[in-house]
Amino acid sequence: MIASTAEIIRKKIGKMAPGAVFGYSRFNFGKSGEISLAKALSRLAKEGAIVRIAKGKYYKPKNSLFGKLRPSEAAVVQALTIRNDQRIGYLTGAVVYNKLGLTSQISNTLIIATNKPLPPKIFEGYKVKYVKRELDIKDQDIPLLQILDALRDLKSIPDTTANEALNILIDKIKTFSGGDQKRLTKIALNYNAGTRALVGAIFEQYIPPISISRLSNSLNRLSSYEVGVSDSILPNKNNWNIK
Repeated sequence: MIASTAEIIRKKIGKMAPGAVFGYSRFNFGKSGEISLAKALSRLAKEGAIVRIAKGKYYKPKNSLFGKLRPSEAAVVQALTIRNDQRIGYLTGAVVYNKLGLTSQISNTLIIATNKPLPPKIFEGYKVKYVKRELDIKDQDIPLLQILDALRDLKSIPDTTANEALNILIDKIKTFSGGDQKRLTKIALNYNAGTRALVGAIFEQYIPPISISRLSNSLNRLSSYEVGVSDSILPNKNNWNIK
């Protein structure tokens, strides 16, 4: 006897771990079976077996003594940053800066960087804000983008100083592979002049094997950048007009 679409879906969902986030591609039904798949998932969502958290995106809830738990932060971020199995954004801002050890403050707002930002919203109990990034977002670049975002926001990261945050970021950049370090300097060309100057100064002082000529050439030598870092952290900051 051939199993129905609904039976196949229930069986696959039954094997998923609680807290899993999934979309249509998880079932390999193809375009021809997408309508019946969508209907079956919709029925399961109405029954409470799964939770719809975005268009074409579902969550298998975890249960506790107090009922079903809301999706984890990681599950929500995945739903907000992946669409049709394509990367459309990444998590940035205070939540990431806390995880990087730059601040002890914990934020209840998820900031999502994306090419096409949307208005702020409440999503599955989480506050969500969007910021625009005019660059091609790739999975492997996300750790580099988050470092660059932190450098750009250096003066505004809460519960720290620019010197303290920069020290941590420099140490993290030093741990990157040579390929990632080179990639970071390339991606930095998409950022504002102050961030480009910071990256150039960091690499000139601490990672000299990596070429920074493109960063240097991208800057106006008559401009200066108020960052608030000391000579003890960046002895060469005057070379880059960093104040």
